[in-house]
Amino acid sequence: MAWLGLCLTLGACKVGSDDIEYWKGTVKGPGKIIAVMLADKYPMELRTQAALALVDMERTDRDSSAELQQALTRLDEQERAELIKGMVPGLETLMKQPDPSAPGAASPRQVRAKDAAFLLVTAAPADVKAKLTDDVIAWYMEDFNGRSLAGHYSAEQVVRALGPAAGKELQKGLKARMPTGALVKMSQLIGQVADPQAKKEAGAKLVAIADEMEGKAFLDYVRQTVKDQAERTKVKLDAKALERAAETNRDNFINDGAIPAMKWLADAPVVKKRLLQIASTPLPNDKDGNRRVRALQALEGKVDSSDLTPLLTLALDKNNPTGVRDYAFDRVGDVRSPDALPRLVDLFNEEPRLRWRGGELYLAIGGANVVGDFFSRLPASGDYPVEELEGYATRLGQITPPPTEYVRTQLSSPNWYARVIALKFFERKGTADDVKRIEALTSDKANTKGPRWGKTKTVGDVASEAAASAKQRLAQPGAK
Repeated sequence: MAWLGLCLTLGACKVGSDDIEYWKGTVKGPGKIIAVMLADKYPMELRTQAALALVDMERTDRDSSAELQQALTRLDEQERAELIKGMVPGLETLMKQPDPSAPGAASPRQVRAKDAAFLLVTAAPADVKAKLTDDVIAWYMEDFNGRSLAGHYSAEQVVRALGPAAGKELQKGLKARMPTGALVKMSQLIGQVADPQAKKEAGAKLVAIADEMEGKAFLDYVRQTVKDQAERTKVKLDAKALERAAETNRDNFINDGAIPAMKWLADAPVVKKRLLQIASTPLPNDKDGNRRVRALQALEGKVDSSDLTPLLTLALDKNNPTGVRDYAFDRVGDVRSPDALPRLVDLFNEEPRLRWRGGELYLAIGGANVVGDFFSRLPASGDYPVEELEGYATRLGQITPPPTEYVRTQLSSPNWYARVIALKFFERKGTADDVKRIEALTSDKANTKGPRWGKTKTVGDVASEAAASAKQRLAQPGAK
């Protein structure tokens, strides 16, 4: 249908749909299309068609989305709102048009329409803004992994720019049968931009997704996926191999998808509860506790004093795998509750690795108030790996203010390991006067006992190294 309008050059002429379509491919056509779009002498229907044509142009010499955005700034608010509102159905159509040459993939036309829709959000009236936001996020959710980097604006850029409204829409797309990377990234974005209610809903959905992944129907789905892949690649799998592959892939969905995704929403009580449940549940086919470790990692920074008892139970249970205990100790450290201290004291009599872990945690939680108790609990017999004593010295140096006076008393301790801790503390924190105290121990003949001391055979050797290092540190500009 053609409309009468003002000729773009000289004199009167007819400008219609056919002209706009033709101009899309000519050198000066984009300028003419913009002129129609801006001219209030043309019907809004034709002006809207011109704006959509600008988006639909497949040209390498023009950035049509940017030109559209710039042109819109030349319209008054009412005209701009009417034009954008009229564009929405056309943009939705363009975003859904498939590419016959690449079935399933986002076509260049779709990508241009998505970019344009995103750019129009900020200038759109409120009701249209919400519609465009939903359309753009829905476009990404068709294939989040495949589309997240498409066009001038990535999914992450778009979601962050659109804020809570995008986060709310994004949580609707969370599902078990999607690539693990997409599940984690979408959850991260929801956790960072969504409003509290959307986060709560997303957290509940992730728990349901984890439940689904553990169920029979999901295992059947994974098994069929593995079987189809094997047939496409002509790989022969007997029944046992197929079952092993299906279970391994199902575990990957949980361990690499659902659990890391929950990390971003673990503020929600339902998510934290589920992660603690996973961390506390041994699995017959997971002797190393990989899934339990992932759950404890996902709880980083999300635990509080109400979680102390189950975390201590995990950390102190000798039947738990090393990784589970280590990360449970980390989470106990996150809580930083003095209530943990009485249960940590037994670790001073454990083997060196656990003693070291417990000792550092004891200092980290108790601070200056427990330094004397800490030194008194270190067993006088037994070996001390070099890293353990260095770890204690470092941890003492992190206390604010550092317990300098008490540690000085340990330079004359009857226990060789206490003197070494003090030497390594003053190597990092000592003054020029402390260097003299360090040097006074260079003749100390007490042997170091434990792994990896190398050529450092005596406390005197430790003192010599500490004195040299402290002098070098103090010689630096600004050193105290």
